[in-house]
Amino acid sequence: MKQLFGRDLRPGDVLLRMATEFSQNLKGDNIPGKVLETALHKVIGLGQRVAGQPNAFLAHAAIALDTQFVIEARQAGVTANHLAMTNRGCGYYVYRCTNAALARGAATCAKMFFDIAQTGGNMNYAKIGAVKSLFGPGGNAKSAAEMETLLDALLKGRNHNFFCSQFVVYVYQLAAYQSGLAAKTLFNISDAKVSPSVLASMLQGNPHFQEAGYMMPDER
Repeated sequence: MKQLFGRDLRPGDVLLRMATEFSQNLKGDNIPGKVLETALHKVIGLGQRVAGQPNAFLAHAAIALDTQFVIEARQAGVTANHLAMTNRGCGYYVYRCTNAALARGAATCAKMFFDIAQTGGNMNYAKIGAVKSLFGPGGNAKSAAEMETLLDALLKGRNHNFFCSQFVVYVYQLAAYQSGLAAKTLFNISDAKVSPSVLASMLQGNPHFQEAGYMMPDER
């Protein structure tokens, strides 16, 4: 894989965060910083392993807004964070949508939800939802009517919580819908059932995405 830096990112890139020990193994020696793993992400990683999900070392997901910022659902809610500052210690796998217009649409949707959250919209972190995503069937992608209803509620500032990978999948499904595509053509699964591990597996086998490379902690 190719090592990427901030300048290599494109709007809509999906960033999957690596665990500390995996980042060290990838580089082959000790890294100068530490991946910023919260207790919650460690629990998610453990839950993914217990559930037998592959790629369990990936416990968080985000969407690139541009070459500097990612938008992500964290414990503080839907936030925008600087890769070279707040998220400098994070290592990522990066996947890129092969449809550049759709990728830009996803970045725009993610920014819209960030703006809503900043102006009083209630989009907190869905801790229970993150745990539930580790178990049970995958469910179905939202219909056009369901996506329209949820979008309308979010635009009106109504409460809807997201966990990280759910946010990424919902944003891309919404961008697909707004581009005239059925949400299931991109991810044929309920957004509430996509853990970071499952998202990684879906991206690896998805014709709409390709592996762009990886980013090392503290190397931006």
